[in-house]
Amino acid sequence: MPTDRAQDSSRTIVADDPWIGPAFLVGLPLVGAALGWGVTFTVEWIVGLPWFPFQGPLELFTDLSTTLQLIVAIAVGLLLGLVLAFFAVHEMLTITVGRTRIDFKRGDYERGVDRADAAAVFVEDKRIVVLGHRRQELASVEFDLDRDKLAAALRRHGYAWLPDGDPHAAEFKRWVPGADGLPQGANAVLKARQQALEKSNAGDLRELADELADLAVVVHDKDKKQYWRLADPA
Repeated sequence: MPTDRAQDSSRTIVADDPWIGPAFLVGLPLVGAALGWGVTFTVEWIVGLPWFPFQGPLELFTDLSTTLQLIVAIAVGLLLGLVLAFFAVHEMLTITVGRTRIDFKRGDYERGVDRADAAAVFVEDKRIVVLGHRRQELASVEFDLDRDKLAAALRRHGYAWLPDGDPHAAEFKRWVPGADGLPQGANAVLKARQQALEKSNAGDLRELADELADLAVVVHDKDKKQYWRLADPA
């Protein structure tokens, strides 16, 4: 279960339990090695399936001796499991709640919000959001930790926690090209962002969402569709 780890009286870290990272680093390579070992028993059958990809490398694999097949399969499985484990650990969310600031880190996403700028915090559609005083979203990141632990940490340090989720959820409208009611330039950014959404380009999605935030537009994604609402102007 996710936990919170108090470092001192001025901050609380909300994250997965400490054993989960090492469990990934040990368990996933072992699972990969076991799957690799299993491949040695099925590779002849797989090669007989004309529609199966990677036929060339698989045929080369079958030319190896039984011992070499076992060594190669287990080594490849271990390596793939280790890569997956490092990715899983890298993508684990850490939230540091302090008296004056709340910080988020998940993969390459890092964002901090000063407490003075944060009007409230909520979780909606498996994302944690920090809402600003102009109804803008100051931070938004995928959330898979314990809500109760998060709520306790936020209240401990004086942040407003909204247990019922987004108070502005009903304001979101689905974006269509040329949508009315958007500020000048927003439709062009949303068009570019739709292309990034279809390609699952996370970096461009975040960058273009920040551009929209500068235009007082809040954007959410669902099933490769964009939904927007307006924040209050600065």
